[in-house]
Amino acid sequence: MLNPGNYTLEAYAHILNTNRSILKLNPIIEKFGYHFLCVDASEFEKNYSEILNVPKSTDRPLTIIIGRKQHGISHELHHVIVHNPAFGQMFLHLEYPEIILLKKTDSFNITEYNDFLIEREMFVSFHSFTSDLLLQLRLYKTGEIRCSQYFQITSVTRQISFRKTEISIGSSGNYEITDDDVEKLSSILKSKYESNSLTELASKNFNIVYDIPDGRIRFITLMTCLESLFNLGKDQIAHTIARHLSIILSNDQEQFKEHYKRVKELYNKRNAIVHGGEYKGNLIQDYLDLSDKVRNAISYCNNPKWSKEKLFEELNSRGF
Repeated sequence: MLNPGNYTLEAYAHILNTNRSILKLNPIIEKFGYHFLCVDASEFEKNYSEILNVPKSTDRPLTIIIGRKQHGISHELHHVIVHNPAFGQMFLHLEYPEIILLKKTDSFNITEYNDFLIEREMFVSFHSFTSDLLLQLRLYKTGEIRCSQYFQITSVTRQISFRKTEISIGSSGNYEITDDDVEKLSSILKSKYESNSLTELASKNFNIVYDIPDGRIRFITLMTCLESLFNLGKDQIAHTIARHLSIILSNDQEQFKEHYKRVKELYNKRNAIVHGGEYKGNLIQDYLDLSDKVRNAISYCNNPKWSKEKLFEELNSRGF
């Protein structure tokens, strides 16, 4: 419980499977009050050990040496990291140990004993922004970018007031941001991602995919995204999805034929998984191909003026 007065609240999200290139997005998201940080092992010990409930201290001996640059961390912090699934081996065994944090700092005023409600409201807002940002980055390009946990620190107590741990599936890889990406994302990224009635379910299913460890279930879920976008009935589902998606992906009749054949092939592989058949082909390559197609489909369909009927009219008018 905090006494009435002015306080500062620091909210953080620990972002996995990206690298310091994500800092290139700071000029875009700073206008929303957020920025990315890249924290190496020494800075982690010095300024961010409270994330793991290890109090800040300049008196602890740095007895554990990690990484190529021989960063020193204390035995206390090392012990906590080892037993924290979100850090553990991913941090201690890196050549250059560092973590990516998304941060927002807010000031708030306590006029009565309602600090818990204020802190919770600010935490919910931070969580919502981070979730929407990750969804937009996932819809933009391939990459397993995800959040391991959210936490909030109050200026006076320097204790974690709220913490939320996300599903851990052991995914890996780097979500790399280039200068070209920054230019494109500068006109795309919003503080809140808005789905229309047509894409709402597809967007949610697409996001859920990143929490699924099994590649086959990921594949099925991605195909469900296309079904929710392009299918109206029980008949000729594969044909309807393949036709509508291929129109979106194609600039001429030859491209349409190629895309149509490929989408039908992917849908047949979905059927093989669902019905317990043998999967023929490279599941990872097929998954990546399908995920790119779903990205294109959601982006194209997320037009506020479109219902499914109006979308079909538009696609029929463009039919090859």
